[in-house]
Amino acid sequence: MPLKYNFAFKNSKLKEWEKIVPSTLLSSDASYKTKIIYLYQIFIRNPKLFYPPGSILILTFIIHLVTLYPANIINRLESRHFEYTKVSQQISQIKSRFNKMKQHLVNIKPFYAQATPSYLFVFYLQNAVPQGVQLNEYFVNDNGFDITASAYGIEPLNQMLTLLRESPIVNKKSLSIKKIDRSSDSGSGKKSNVVLEIEGNILKLNMDKRELLYEESLANGLLRKLLRYKTLNRFIRS
Repeated sequence: MPLKYNFAFKNSKLKEWEKIVPSTLLSSDASYKTKIIYLYQIFIRNPKLFYPPGSILILTFIIHLVTLYPANIINRLESRHFEYTKVSQQISQIKSRFNKMKQHLVNIKPFYAQATPSYLFVFYLQNAVPQGVQLNEYFVNDNGFDITASAYGIEPLNQMLTLLRESPIVNKKSLSIKKIDRSSDSGSGKKSNVVLEIEGNILKLNMDKRELLYEESLANGLLRKLLRYKTLNRFIRS
């Protein structure tokens, strides 16, 4: 059977707590004033029980009051923050497209700044071929050309050489005669045919010179492409 003797208080100054009987006042039909006075008395008699949680509640309330002002500012600036984020993303996308466009211009620059189009060479070659001269064959690339021409006399060929030297796309110092030969027609044998082989280098044209030659040769399609490239290049550099 269980012992009813409490050995904790034997020869000790400890006092046994009084058993607290829960009050039924709060659940009774007493008035609100009586219940409030009762709660106040309990609070006064037991400060150690109510001060810690009370202090925490008061401190929490004060912190909440202090954070109301910055929270209000954050709420007011939230729409601006979203707008700033959106604009930042748009700027980042624009910069990315700008860099891609810039790299694209670098890649296509050799087509406008180095190689001379065959169209210009053919145009000025036609102007350099006088009457009485026949072009047997010609070869042209980005650096130079080889031409084989024939005539019934040396004068038309000399005139063609002069016109080639005056061409705005031919390097005058590079123009040279590889071979000159004279052959008779396979008929009566009375007329002699002079065959001339010449070679030379093509000048590297800058943008402005190329634009002028396009205008002079009526190369409207090439001119429009060049002008678009120059306009875009100026826009990116600015």
